[in-house]
Amino acid sequence: MRRGATARLLRSTGVAAIVLSLSIGTGCERSERAAPTPARVRVEVAQDVSPPPAIAPAPAAASDRLAQSRSILFTNVKVFDGTSDGLAMGREVRVEGNLIEAVGTNLDAAGATVIDGGGRTLMPGLIEGHGHVMITENPIKILSTMDSVEMGARGLKRANTYLMSGFTTVRDAAGNCFGVKKAVDAGVLPGARIFCPGAGISQTSGHGDFRFPNDGSAYFDGPDLAGVAQRFRTTILADGVPEVQKAVREQLFRGASHIKAMAGGGVTSLVDPLEATQYTLEEMKAIVQEAIRYGTYVMAHVHTDEGINMALEAGVTSIEHGALVEEQTVERIAEMGVYFSLQTYIALQDPEGNPALQDPVQIAKLKRAAEGVRNAMRWAKQHEVKVLWGTDIYGPEEFFETFVQEFAYRDEFFTPIEQLQQVTGLNGEVLALSGLKNPYPHGPLGVIEPGAYADILLVDGDPTQDIVLMTKPEENLRIIMKDGVIYKNTLSQ
Repeated sequence: MRRGATARLLRSTGVAAIVLSLSIGTGCERSERAAPTPARVRVEVAQDVSPPPAIAPAPAAASDRLAQSRSILFTNVKVFDGTSDGLAMGREVRVEGNLIEAVGTNLDAAGATVIDGGGRTLMPGLIEGHGHVMITENPIKILSTMDSVEMGARGLKRANTYLMSGFTTVRDAAGNCFGVKKAVDAGVLPGARIFCPGAGISQTSGHGDFRFPNDGSAYFDGPDLAGVAQRFRTTILADGVPEVQKAVREQLFRGASHIKAMAGGGVTSLVDPLEATQYTLEEMKAIVQEAIRYGTYVMAHVHTDEGINMALEAGVTSIEHGALVEEQTVERIAEMGVYFSLQTYIALQDPEGNPALQDPVQIAKLKRAAEGVRNAMRWAKQHEVKVLWGTDIYGPEEFFETFVQEFAYRDEFFTPIEQLQQVTGLNGEVLALSGLKNPYPHGPLGVIEPGAYADILLVDGDPTQDIVLMTKPEENLRIIMKDGVIYKNTLSQ
């Protein structure tokens, strides 16, 4: 199978001319759409066959959406439900408002727009398990040349690119994405829904310490001199139990659905060795306990075996990366039921071709991490670990658009159906662990079942047999629906 082919993604190819949606809340934590009204109307979904715009058009204004309900019936489809080991043939799926109402055969079509799927595959919207909506350039370039307004605008564009690639939800892995999330939820521009952890919590001189040599220390010199990353709330430096407790509480106040903690060295950061274990067990336990108190969980960035075991001892819910893990620790991860978020494309591609990682220090670290990724993936599958599907791809748009190549690189380790289960149902399972901090609490994500959010893709071909179909969303995704709203429909073309 050919590796590394660039998938040039068209952000929109034919968007429903009438996009109906319901109003949403304005709370920092609960931005959920209101329940659909009981009245039913017939809604005709028109096709737009004009050249694709750079960004998908926004849905109708909130004032227009209040008076409308949406009933859509997909017929003649093969359903992958997000968890099963194959397709359910000859099914129908009815959407009412922003939720799936029914899945079966010979469903009631009264009051609904009927979409004949033509025997295509209907499946849940995809979920990015480890994304960075706000890191839209080389991180050093962002911190040295961008202001917060530009960061927000680029982040909104990134959320749109995700959506038009079939990824209706992003589990973000550190960054001040709260404003972009709220803008997407408010319908300012279409984009993937975002589970945002806020600033990544790091020790001084850890993976989240992106200060420049002339920056000062928040502790010794005051917060105004503590560097751009902290000022923009991309990361936050905290040392000792009281400080990490405050750091967690600050992210929860701002609306974090989960918490990101740095438990070891990283590739992007320039001052910490990749092999460094970061935070003490007491500090990490304090981070986890603060998250648990608010009904949510901690994702831990860490590569080394020692750091992974420390994070497991502290009670984290997911290990992010883990490239230098040993097999016995993978067994422990499986026994504890902890999620393992491994990435292949960013690690196994030629580092010289990644514009976001061009510093010699970063390239050397990436090569070191890549040495262990294949073993980690094989052990994870062998011991039946719950492996999440994520990319950790960031950087300029022309490079980011290739993030779907994760499907091709991961094909070395997992069957197509295993990948589809990871990128839908399993990723949706970990999203639900946000619990009391879940910003979308009225239904599951990543599954096709009654009561789930109506995030739906209609795919040409059978991705349960050929996963490479998913690396060409502009060609193979005929319908993209998020929250019951159709953002792309090319069935007439």
